[in-house]
Amino acid sequence: MDKQLTVRKFSAKSLSLWRLGWLAALGFAATLNTGVVTLTWLVVVLFSVYAFFTNKPAWIWYSVAISPFMELWARVTKASLVPMEVGKYYLVLAIIMLYLLRISERNKPRSLYNTGVIIIVFLLPSLVVALRVFSLDQWVFNVLSIVELALLLNLASKERWDIERFCKTLQIGSLGVILILVYISFKSPGLSEINFALNANDDAAGGFGSNQVSTILGLGIAYIMALIVLRRPFIKLSWLNYVLVGMLLFRALLTFSRGGVIGGMVTTIIMLLPAMLASHKTFLRYSLLGVVVGLISFSIFKEANSLTGNKLLLRYEGETAGTLSGDKAKNFNAITSGRGNIIEADVEVFFDNVLFGAGPGEARFLREKYGAVRAAAHTEYTRLLSEHGIGGLLVDIILIVFPVVWLRKQKLRAWKGVSAGLFFLAIFSAAHSATRTNITIVAYVLAAMPIYYFNARKTQSAT
Repeated sequence: MDKQLTVRKFSAKSLSLWRLGWLAALGFAATLNTGVVTLTWLVVVLFSVYAFFTNKPAWIWYSVAISPFMELWARVTKASLVPMEVGKYYLVLAIIMLYLLRISERNKPRSLYNTGVIIIVFLLPSLVVALRVFSLDQWVFNVLSIVELALLLNLASKERWDIERFCKTLQIGSLGVILILVYISFKSPGLSEINFALNANDDAAGGFGSNQVSTILGLGIAYIMALIVLRRPFIKLSWLNYVLVGMLLFRALLTFSRGGVIGGMVTTIIMLLPAMLASHKTFLRYSLLGVVVGLISFSIFKEANSLTGNKLLLRYEGETAGTLSGDKAKNFNAITSGRGNIIEADVEVFFDNVLFGAGPGEARFLREKYGAVRAAAHTEYTRLLSEHGIGGLLVDIILIVFPVVWLRKQKLRAWKGVSAGLFFLAIFSAAHSATRTNITIVAYVLAAMPIYYFNARKTQSAT
């Protein structure tokens, strides 16, 4: 056991009502002036820089955890002076500062895994070859996320967190979902004014991309449910946590983008199951929790479906205007909103460019040749295949196999469920939304964080 783990330094304190009100007010202020978002991002950056100069790496990790919400908040509000890819740029800054702090650290803990290094090694040949057609925009949009994931995994492998620090990180990360929820609730038209059809609905997502909004709301559900499972709730008043989960689910359902809803709800189930099976006592506790969450979710879905004239249910059954009229077959491509054709095209591009792939961003030009539309990748795994060749295939395998290996090492069931849930959310989000946001990076790295539990008599390792 590492010496520095014998003293507890962190305390996960739930959010008070007055702080919750302050956050809601900040979210509402953004509907009046998007300069609020720009200023808040500036505060996050300055907060991280201050943490660097005062040698407080935990504070930088707090900002990493909230970065997916802050990133999307800036996109939804179309905040001036904030770049579209601000989340990726921020992670570059965070990674640099964390590595510099790690270098200056004495008695560095050993790495518990080398997954990040292996990912870089597998990607390196295709990236070197792709330098001949280098495009900064395409590298930022397509490559930067997977590289950041690898570097953060390398940093995480040397971390040693107690459960209080992990929960505090999730609590601070969850602050961002309040900002987004308040903003889209006020900026979206009234329900009677929205024309609900059998496709994704940007109007209900505050006027921005419904897939990204739904996915970030799903991450919010995952964060809050993880804190409930670990018995360190986000909001001090217990029942408000369930109200917040219900509100996030309701707004996500109205976007008609299914990925975020499915991701958030399946993640919740995965988190509950291991804790439920730990003992008779936990079985009763978490079974009751599962029933409560299930009833809330069913009621919200039923109400949302009624408000949309039964179109929500049809959407989740995979129906489209074309399948209902008989003009289109109800197949995988239709159910996945065209992703099936893109996946097939990416596989064909891979077989034509097995060694090094087509290069970052280049597959979008080749997909038309194989019957798909010219579009950015929607699935990170097939993007890695088509744009990085055999190296991308190996990275795909690592991303799927590592969670299985890691989870088998975890001893404490409550943590194992949370880790498994976050891994699932990261992998599932990358399957339907590629790495357009920081969600996959942050969820995957948090799931891979070495966590320790403390009690009065002894220290228990989760790894």
